[in-house]
Amino acid sequence: MLADPSYKVEGLTLPGGGRVRDQTFANDTTLYLQGSPTNLDRAQKVIDIFCTASGAKVNWHKSAAIWASKNERGWNWGEEVGLKWVPTGEGTRYLGIQVGFHLPPEVNFGKLRLALKNHLINWSNNRLSLAGRILVANQVLLASMWYIAASWNPSHGMCSHVRGIVRNFIWGGRDTPTRAKVKWSTLVLPIAQGGLGIIDPKAQSEALLAKLLTRGLAPGGEPWKELIRHKADQTQLPIHNKGPSTADINWIFAASKFRKTQGSMWNSILGT
Repeated sequence: MLADPSYKVEGLTLPGGGRVRDQTFANDTTLYLQGSPTNLDRAQKVIDIFCTASGAKVNWHKSAAIWASKNERGWNWGEEVGLKWVPTGEGTRYLGIQVGFHLPPEVNFGKLRLALKNHLINWSNNRLSLAGRILVANQVLLASMWYIAASWNPSHGMCSHVRGIVRNFIWGGRDTPTRAKVKWSTLVLPIAQGGLGIIDPKAQSEALLAKLLTRGLAPGGEPWKELIRHKADQTQLPIHNKGPSTADINWIFAASKFRKTQGSMWNSILGT
């Protein structure tokens, strides 16, 4: 029955010629579909067959759709059953972060500020030694931003805000202005070099993005790697008018300059 054309669900074609249609992680499922009511009807038919066979059921009120196109949508497929279409510039939570079309990074870092505040409330009432506060700063306060920072490069203002929270906690045990005993550049040095081994948020976020880039340019046919290689091919400027080189791991060390694009995540990667 699924060989019937009415059940053929069209996914997205990647720049390298590959295709992606669905992705699952634990109990989260994401569909990447061509945006037309007909294609969405076909997808729902397939989902209905699976639900009938498995006894599962889609909770449309907990489902969200993102229209990732500059063109107007002009239709509201699924809203009658509770599906939410996320407006441009807004996000929906997926695997711990907010995702959306033209989503500003501040949407995710606003959540981070709240997480830091809650952590401080929980830890400020404990009588910790300096060594204990250093451990909490690295393993709790700063660690709460690494998941987001692996995809978004925090602004200088956000990093300054986080540094201030960590500095106040290290020297005062709470998030109130406290006179620092040594400057930040000394705090982040290894203990063997006279520092306290505090992780700097800006340096760590750049390292995480650089890791994402090196993994993306490594061999492999995963859809996300195809997108990174395509973006790298588009971004690298011609060298001596000979045209851009094919993106691979050596692209990172290219001497040519890079131009900014419209993607905030890609600009974050280039900024490293």
